[in-house]
Amino acid sequence: QLVSGRFRFVLAVWARHLPLTLCRVRAAAHACRSPPGSMGIALGRPAAGPRFAKGVWYDEHGRPERSVYDDLRDGFQASRPLDRRVKLADAPHPGFDGYYEDEVVMAFVTKSPCAAEHLLVVPKDRSLRSVRDLGPEHEDLVIHLRRVGEAQLRLRAARADSPAYVPGGAGPEFEFSFHVPPFNSIDHLHLHAFALPFNTVARRVKYWPGTPWCMTHERALARVRQPESNR
Repeated sequence: QLVSGRFRFVLAVWARHLPLTLCRVRAAAHACRSPPGSMGIALGRPAAGPRFAKGVWYDEHGRPERSVYDDLRDGFQASRPLDRRVKLADAPHPGFDGYYEDEVVMAFVTKSPCAAEHLLVVPKDRSLRSVRDLGPEHEDLVIHLRRVGEAQLRLRAARADSPAYVPGGAGPEFEFSFHVPPFNSIDHLHLHAFALPFNTVARRVKYWPGTPWCMTHERALARVRQPESNR
């Protein structure tokens, strides 16, 4: 019992501090590096602002001009060229050639999938840096982010080559969440859309619902609908 108790204590401490440690390391890397040139970004991308931090270029007044997600959309990431792009629902597993876009959002497979299916759904409005920037005027957007994520997950998970495929038509369990600053890696709002299970325990902890570093879509929508009650 003593050993078991110590194990639970160590696990609790690890779960509490690991995401913060990872966040600090990733944030330092994003903040310190210069705008990507030879780091997977193809030549020919548009010029952007002089400051680059957490995946976003800012102009001299501190306004976001462009993010790494804009580069992905426009085909300036060498690992995701436009000539290989296919519909997200039809893209092979594994792979990063799938892409979805409508008037409001874009969606694609993250570069480091943490679950059987792991998509990012990103609004085109790059002024929204994180879930903390969402207000009552963004309710329709928050709903749309999930609708797109769930629709694309269902299409992908229904294919037999998907790691999330469940024979018999039952389908996998889905989960949707946002990382909360300072635990977000890119300062351009994005919804994580998962078809479970997660790949490892550590990745499950990274996206643990209700923790200080991870907010569920349901919680984000509730905050948008009742902002006064969340102060």
